[in-house]
Amino acid sequence: YSIPADGELRLKIKPRDAQVFVDGYYVGIVDDFDGVFQRLHLPSGPHRIEVRAPGYETLTFDVQIRFDQTTRFEGDLRRIR
Repeated sequence: YSIPADGELRLKIKPRDAQVFVDGYYVGIVDDFDGVFQRLHLPSGPHRIEVRAPGYETLTFDVQIRFDQTTRFEGDLRRIR
């Protein structure tokens, strides 16, 4: 089972071992999608991204994936005090 990949998302988020969820499904860790040749392939359209790590607040954002384009997101998770 594979989803047709129409666009890509590149994540630059710390910590790099944080878990990444797309539309509620676990897809890997930030480090899997942060390199020059490492991208998260997604179908075109809107998606909700969640990035989670123990001891950090969950980072949630909406992204619009466009056909044949790479969308970049940069940010850091905030530590829970």
